[in-house]
Order: sequence, then structure tokens, then C-alpha cells
Amino acid sequence: MNRNTIFPRSLKYLLAVAEYSSFTRAAESLFVSQPALSQQIKQLEEQVGVQLLERSGRNVHLTDAGDLYVRHVERALAEINAASAALDDLSDLSRGHVSLAMTPITDYLTASLIQEFVSQHPNISIDIKEMTQHEVEEAVLQDQVSVGVMFSNETLLTTGRDELEAMTLNADALVLASSKNAAPEKTDLDQNSSTELMKQPLALLNNRFEMRRQIDAYFTTHNLDPRVTLEANSLGFLIEMVKYGGLRTILPESIVASMEDLISIPVEPALPAHTATMIIRKAAYRSRATDAFLRLALLWDLPSVLGHRRGS
Repeated sequence: MNRNTIFPRSLKYLLAVAEYSSFTRAAESLFVSQPALSQQIKQLEEQVGVQLLERSGRNVHLTDAGDLYVRHVERALAEINAASAALDDLSDLSRGHVSLAMTPITDYLTASLIQEFVSQHPNISIDIKEMTQHEVEEAVLQDQVSVGVMFSNETLLTTGRDELEAMTLNADALVLASSKNAAPEKTDLDQNSSTELMKQPLALLNNRFEMRRQIDAYFTTHNLDPRVTLEANSLGFLIEMVKYGGLRTILPESIVASMEDLISIPVEPALPAHTATMIIRKAAYRSRATDAFLRLALLWDLPSVLGHRRGS
């Protein structure tokens, strides 16, 4: 289906102007003349009876009414795209598309799941975006992606948005992680309290991450004042720093188990558990390709995957 033939030209032009804040750049992106684009926008404003764009010199901005209108237009376009996907689904899974949004930690854990899905459905394309936890939820709510994957604590799967449905992907515990070469002797590990262990310098994700907020809540609950020496927004960078020795970090146990150079150190009281969670919008259309991904994900067993990896 050619979506351009059924989506009104004036609305398509409005979305382009909203994206580029410029008639000139919008016209260039659409391969139309600027006068033709301006005329379409003018006719649209006359039809809806309000000013949608504020024109000041070369800069163009949405008015309050324009911002509201564009959000509804984007939702309408998402529904048209969903309708096209539904028609595609009349065929078998020899083609299709799945769009995913993930937090930077869950992409570490789900690589084997994605690999298995690609192996089973090589003709289905996958688009993966890395976002913060809040952005993942918003992307799912706005139908920008089909499935979101994120972490939540052990008792709350989402932030409580009624429009979202949550499914547990994998339950995991947080652990204190160290380089194997810099880890304490095993005899020193048996009865270590969190107070003693947290005296060591820590490298942690920054507080934009839900996992860091859970860790900070643990510190507060147990009256701990950790030595946070390094903060970053890259999990890969933290892991590499810990591998060098001298720093420790707090990670999901499954990630530590998959790293040959890392070892987990027991902590009392135990660090919190949390859940890798998939979210979808309840009322959203789900393509056959998306359903196939969800079915595989719900059967996916991370512990067995890691056990096989360590034994290989």
C-alpha cells in the first residue's frame, strides 16, 4: 500500500514543517516547491479555522494549536501505518517488521534473544532504538515502537500507566561486581557486610537510569554512604573500567555471569532484585511479526543461555 496516496498532502507537509522549522528545508525534503508547500499549509489553516504555524522571518514554529493538532496528526499517521502492517499480515511471516525500544542495560541481556529471532525469521527486519526508561514508555505509548524492554523493580512492572501491558522477560538480582584479578580472597567473602564492601570505590551508572535509582534507594534504606568514584551513562565503559581493577560496580547478576573477567561478591543485606520487562500499548495493533517476537521472548530462558555460554 502506498501510504502517501491516502494520507492528505497538506498534513504530510505540516509534519515536515514541524520537523524542520523551515518552509525551505521542509520543501526540499519533500521534493516540492516552497510556494506549493506554503499554499497547502495556508489552505489547511483555513480549513481548521486556526493558525497552526507562527512565521517570523526564516524561522517557523508551531503555535499552541499547531502543537496540539500535530500530535493528533502523528497518531493518525501511526494508525495508517498500523493498517498497512495489518494488510501485510495477510501474508505469512516471510516478511514483516518489528520495532523495539530498549534501555542501555537490557540490550546487553537481550542480544541472544534478538539473535535467535533473526535466525528463525531472517526476512523480518528489526529496528532497535536505545532510550532512557521514560523514553521507552513514551515511545510505546505514541506507537513509535511496537515493544519496549526495560528494567523495573521486583514489585512494580511499569510506572503504572493504564494504557500499558507489562510482561516479565526475566527476573534478576543486582550484585556487587569486581574484576576477578582484584577480587578479595574467597575466605573474605563469606560474611562481608554491605557497610564494609561499600567502602571500596564504585563506578555506577548515573541517575538517569532506573537501576541507579534502585541502588540509591538501597543505600538510603541501609544508611550507606558509598564511595562513588565514577559515574557514566555507558554500561560498556563501566564494565571495562571494572575489568582493569581498582573499581567495583553494581550490575544484574546475569550480566556478571556472562563476563569471564568479572566475579560477583555477596553482600548482606542483599542488593535488590528487579525485572526485565516488556511493555506494549494495550490498544495498539500487533503485527504477526511482533506477535512472533513476543512468543519467542516469553519462552526465552536467560539463565540457560548464560549457562550454555559459560560451558562453551
